[in-house]
Amino acid sequence: MIVTYKQIVDTFTDACNKHLAVKSFAEGSISYLDAHAVNIVYPFMFLRPLSSPGLQTNVRTLNFELYSLDVPKLSNESPVELKSRTEIFLYDVLSYLRYGPTNQYTLDFTLSSITPVDEGFQDRAFGWVGGVSVTSEGIYNFCNYPQL
Repeated sequence: MIVTYKQIVDTFTDACNKHLAVKSFAEGSISYLDAHAVNIVYPFMFLRPLSSPGLQTNVRTLNFELYSLDVPKLSNESPVELKSRTEIFLYDVLSYLRYGPTNQYTLDFTLSSITPVDEGFQDRAFGWVGGVSVTSEGIYNFCNYPQL
């Protein structure tokens, strides 16, 4: 069975919605973060699709950046505290995706790197961006071919 892009995004959405600390989630191009910054509820997770290698030996890989961001609630709140919390949020969500009940599609989620975000975007948010790869097998399958 082919897992659609929408099903993958829905899986990320579900993981973020079930996280007790994450308040909002969105998917799209990087311009979304600047254009909609005033309407974002923090802590916020954002999924950005990247260039992907496509199919290789019947395995599809889709690459993403997963942002975990927050803004200071008080003027003296430490950026170190924000980055500490948002890093844990990344690991929480990826753990849920890998081992939680929503991984019904036999997807593999891999976190390959994380990079800090310091005063990013219009909201001057702090946090991390992680490189995430999602792989699924069995894309080439006669059962997927539409029969007439």
